[in-house]
Parts: sequence; structure tokens; C-alpha cells
Amino acid sequence: MGKLLILTFIFVTSLIYTAKADYLKQEDVSENVEIYVKNSKTVKDLDEALSKTGEIVLETKVKEQKEVLLKTKKEEIQRYLENGKDIIPIITKILLQHNLPKELAFIPLIESHYVNGLKSPKGAAGIWQLMPETARSLGLVVNKKVDERLDPVKSTLAAVKYLKNLYKIFGDWKLVLASYNAGHNKVIVKTSYHGSSFAEIKNYLPKQTQNYVIKFLAIVEVAKSLLDKKSILDSEPSFEVVKVKGGYKLEKIASLIYVSKERLIALNPHFLKKEIPNDGREYNLYVPKGYGKLAEAILNGES
Repeated sequence: MGKLLILTFIFVTSLIYTAKADYLKQEDVSENVEIYVKNSKTVKDLDEALSKTGEIVLETKVKEQKEVLLKTKKEEIQRYLENGKDIIPIITKILLQHNLPKELAFIPLIESHYVNGLKSPKGAAGIWQLMPETARSLGLVVNKKVDERLDPVKSTLAAVKYLKNLYKIFGDWKLVLASYNAGHNKVIVKTSYHGSSFAEIKNYLPKQTQNYVIKFLAIVEVAKSLLDKKSILDSEPSFEVVKVKGGYKLEKIASLIYVSKERLIALNPHFLKKEIPNDGREYNLYVPKGYGKLAEAILNGES
């Protein structure tokens, strides 16, 4: 028992120095650590102290990140929110329908800045930046003709399914965020050895993942404060969604419903060949607001 307490004390000391090395002020952490350790009489008490200390460090880092964002990235975040003005209300509605935290609607703010056609060098795509294998496992079509990762509604439904699956595994939203960035297998391994919370395993995760979770927690606070001053969450999308089957070129559809082909193509980047494949599947066609009924009557009424 004595040896275990000595080792635990060494761990606490190293934790303090780690926090200092990460540019945290000692007064933000050390006083609380000292109090917890002084009052700890058992190993269980020390475990709880370490856990609380980790949370204090995390909260301090989030607060610092928030201050940085407000000072240096506020205008950028406002632009990103403007990018998402059509899709943020839809994402929020879908999240609430599935009993998920509406704050998860800000994951695409970090992932893609709400730019739907964005593709990464590693192969991730869409507002949720899903990898091809992950997207297919969640029911999305990803092939040479269609990439539903670029369909904002279907990709959101897929992301919701993915997030729910991750929460079933971890039961902790910070660990879900870490898994979204680093992959769930990596986080499962770390929680198996180092603890059951993000604060406990943080230092064992890649630096990118540590920063991702901290940045998300900070950016949620900033984005919510900016949205309070806007009416984005109450705004109506500038498009409508029509369920269609294949056999149409986007250029032909545009002429039938009297909109420019450029506008229709821009609304539907998931049709990689600029046509809806005739493969028996049902796809989402995005048309400008006010054209939904016309498009449905023409496309689903024609043989």
C-alpha cells in the first residue's frame, strides 16, 4: 500500500508539471491538487482527486481556447456560421429528433466550415468529413457516379447514426468527439488502460485529438453566443428536397423547372456526373426554394 501511494504521488506531481509545460498557470491547478491530495486518505480518494484535477486542467484549457477564438477567430467563425445558415437549422432539428445534444451541430463548423463540397487530401468529404468506408457502413452511396457524403441531409442522418453508435460505446460525449477525430478503436484502447473519461486519457491521445476536443468545447460557446445575435436557427433553407429516382440529367431537370443549370448543379454536388443514376435507388434532389412541388410533379409524374 505504501509503495502504491508513493507512485500515485509521483503521478500527481508529473501531472502538475505537464500542466505547466502546456502553459497553464500554476495557480489554476496546484492549489486544488494540494487540497485534494492533503485530504485523501485512501487510494480511492486519490483516484477521485486525480480525476477532478484532470477536469480542472481541461476546463482551464477550454477557457483559454475560448478567449483565443474570441480575440483572433471571431470574424472567421461568423463567416463559417453564415456558410451554414441553410443547413444548421436542419442539422439541429435532426439531432433533436434523435434525442442528441444540439451542440453537435457545430462539428461541421470545425470539420468543413459548412462547405458541402469540401474534400480532404485523406479522402474525407462533405460537411461531416466522413471517410468512404465509414460512409458506406452507415448506408450512404459512395461510388463513381454518386457521393452521398455531399448530400447534406443524408450525410447528417449518417453522422447522427455514427454519433449514436459511439455514445453507446463510451457514454461520454467528450470521448465521442475524440473518437470522431481519432477513430473509436484508438480511444477504446486508451480507455482500457488509462481511465474512462477524456480528462483521464487526454495525455495519451494524439495532440491533434486533444486539441480537437478542446477546440470544439470552446467553439460551441463562441458559436452559440454569436448565434444568439442572429436568427440563423429560425431561418428557412433556401432550398427544397425532392425524392427522385434516376434517369435524368441535371441540365434537363433545370430546363424543365426553369432554373439555371449552374444553380441546380451547385445544389447537387453529390451527383458526380451531373445526372441521377438509373439504378433503382431513391436520391435527394435539391432545388431552389419554391420549385419543389413543380420538380416533384414533373419528375415523379413522368414515366
